[in-house]
Amino acid sequence: MNLRDVPDDVYAVLAQAAAKNKQSLSAYVVDRLTEVTEVLSVAEYVETYAPPRRTGVSLEDAVNAVREARQVS
Repeated sequence: MNLRDVPDDVYAVLAQAAAKNKQSLSAYVVDRLTEVTEVLSVAEYVETYAPPRRTGVSLEDAVNAVREARQVS
């Protein structure tokens, strides 16, 4: 894959991050692209998720509980 028209400042940040992680620029970018696909997969899952019925817990309740737990840790 060749990537064109990457702004100089973006290239510099990516190259610096790759060096900091002791990776080639290519390996670093592939890792970041992999993360994006995982996030998209999770987003798709959440959009199509049908919560269990009759639990009394809404998706909003669950999201709020996760957010609260993250704030504590």
